Amino acid sequence: MQRIHVFLLLFSVVLFLEAIGGSYMVSAVQSIERQFQIPSKLSGFMVSAGDFGYIPTVMFIAYFGSKGNRAKWIGGGTILTAFSYILVASPNFIFPVKQPKLNLSTIESRITPSRALLQPNTSIADYINYAPIYDRLPTIMKQQLMKHFGKVYDVHRVERDLTDSITNTSVNAVLHDNLYSIDGDLISKIVNKVNAILKGNRGDEQLKELIAIYVHNRLNNSHDDVMNLKRGAIAPFSFCSKLINELRQIVKNSKCDRNMSNFGPLIVMFTAMVLLGIGRTMPWSLGVPMIDDNVKRKNLPAYFAGISFIRILGPISGFMIGSFCNKLYYTLKPPPGLTANDPTWIGAWWLGFLFVGVLLIGPSCTLFFFPAKSKRSKVVPQNGVSSEQVNDGLAVCKPEKELSFFDKHNDEERNLTAEEKFKAFRESYANVIKSKVYCGAAAGRVLDSLAFRGYMVFLPKYLENHYGIPQYKAHQFMAMFGVFGFALGTASGGYITRRFKLNGRRAALFVFIVSTINLCLFAGKIFLGCRSVVNGVGLNGIATNFNYTTTCNADCECESAPLFPVCNSKGYAYFSPCHAGCREVIVKNRDSYDLEFSSCDCSPNEILKKELCNDDCKLMVVIFFITVMVGAFAAGNGLVPGILILLRSVPPAHRSISLGLQGFLVSLLATLPSPLLWGAIFDSACLVWNQTCSGRSGSCVIYDPAVLRIRAHVTYVAIRCIAVLTDLYVVYHASNINILEEDENEDEVAPKECIALEPPRTL
Repeated sequence: MQRIHVFLLLFSVVLFLEAIGGSYMVSAVQSIERQFQIPSKLSGFMVSAGDFGYIPTVMFIAYFGSKGNRAKWIGGGTILTAFSYILVASPNFIFPVKQPKLNLSTIESRITPSRALLQPNTSIADYINYAPIYDRLPTIMKQQLMKHFGKVYDVHRVERDLTDSITNTSVNAVLHDNLYSIDGDLISKIVNKVNAILKGNRGDEQLKELIAIYVHNRLNNSHDDVMNLKRGAIAPFSFCSKLINELRQIVKNSKCDRNMSNFGPLIVMFTAMVLLGIGRTMPWSLGVPMIDDNVKRKNLPAYFAGISFIRILGPISGFMIGSFCNKLYYTLKPPPGLTANDPTWIGAWWLGFLFVGVLLIGPSCTLFFFPAKSKRSKVVPQNGVSSEQVNDGLAVCKPEKELSFFDKHNDEERNLTAEEKFKAFRESYANVIKSKVYCGAAAGRVLDSLAFRGYMVFLPKYLENHYGIPQYKAHQFMAMFGVFGFALGTASGGYITRRFKLNGRRAALFVFIVSTINLCLFAGKIFLGCRSVVNGVGLNGIATNFNYTTTCNADCECESAPLFPVCNSKGYAYFSPCHAGCREVIVKNRDSYDLEFSSCDCSPNEILKKELCNDDCKLMVVIFFITVMVGAFAAGNGLVPGILILLRSVPPAHRSISLGLQGFLVSLLATLPSPLLWGAIFDSACLVWNQTCSGRSGSCVIYDPAVLRIRAHVTYVAIRCIAVLTDLYVVYHASNINILEEDENEDEVAPKECIALEPPRTL
């Protein structure tokens, strides 16, 4: 295998892995927001941090890197990139979520029966106000029960008469696995008996006997009772139980007391992203001109299409890896009852960064230490004629095909002072800016990136909140339809450019046409609205000004309840089982953890569960991803001719400089502000926020679907309209751009004299 092919293989691998990391960051943003409780504006700032490293270094690295061994520069940059990816993952280990030590004395005192409950003449009101029973009985049932009973009751008489019943019932309660309730079997019997009595059936004495047994069991099982309450307090859902919700608040306060701030993780990730920005300056700005130096012009579309295709396969793989990692919980042990389909799920975002960082080390080091035989290509006699066969000792020689590490268009022999180097640096960039075609093409790519970058960062969040698509599925769909369509378009664009010999204005016109098609398809997304389960919860809250506490759940203390939508038989979505006033949790299947909720004050005599929730988004999702795939295919067709126009719009010696300047402008004016812009757009459409310990807004829970859809897509379309105008400007000025035709002596080095020297003698 020729050395140029070895380099291309290594270059493709590092470019592929770097592209994986870039798209994987998109899949990790939402999980990072949820783990460290940060708003979208702050997460957008974190994503943009890479540009703080990229912007001040790319122009210098593009200039000075083009003067040196480009393979070594590329290898050094990707080594730094590998380290940065590993550093991004480190906050998960440096700042782990530790289980707090809780003071449960208050909770224990509330579930321990008081002396009043064990005294003669205990009233039914005392029993009803006993915390575990009070939590379990629906409000209406408690009120009706108080009206029904007006007499006193001697609990000691029941204990003496029903000792056997107590023992048997206690054993049954222990044998039954009550995950989220205290003595669930027995309390269910009490509730059923109350229902029977309120319907007119006799059974007052049996009810009182059951209550007495329940009180007795609390004396003997206080430790197990507390464990059940703790299990409910850390569950991913909350139901109507004052005891459990008070304990949930205790857990939250304990975390706040330990000063669990998101400042430390953000500083580490911000630093890693800055280093990542420095590392990513080198591969593209130095690698593309290096390929241009070693490949004939007529073959460039095929090579660039291949490199671009590999670079685009990276995001496909990145989204697929993101989908896999988001199926795993960030601690690798999800709380019982929480699944990847739930809106509060936090994926194992750190795993993908470790994977990419470790894989990138090997090929990066190989590139860094890639052997260079010489700075100049070797020469051999033409037609196999050796110098010994030439009478005058001279033979016409041609260059041997050799990998050119150093830019053949740069004069490396001149020894310049520092002042002269700075002057040459300044003049080089001044010459690049004089090209109207370059300025128009660069401006178009800046605007494209401004629209595209931030939109892509928050697209998984949009798909989850607007269409109800889980994170892991959103990343799969983005890979299958968006990135794959773009990859096919790139291959198609390279073929069309070479097949039809698109040169100059024809190539620029082709870029303009496909950009316009992409813009029109994207504009159609403004009208693709629907009502999913999550945004249905948000719309239901409009009537109450997003105060989900109502008369039917006022006794439940749902203020700290996490979002966990459940629906009744009519499909009405509640924010959580707690907000539906549900007091009983039924685990239908311990393996799949199918949950049902009953005894709901807000939806009496019904079983609530997630499976009853419905939406009308299926058709809109299909249409959305059809427009995504077709639009991405159209945009991909413009990539290869766009790169060639940019490279050919400046003198050959300034290619790396032109790419570096374009990267500088794109980062400064597009990729840096774009995530901040889209983060602000998303935050502006937020309806319900999580709260941090300081009382500030954390991550957004529910968005206004219509506001988010319109603001995001109208902003995108407006920016892209301006970008299309710059493409039209390039069409007007691109008549003299030579893309595919070879310049004279472009591929050949002028024949040189080859001096025949006597070979050295060996001893």
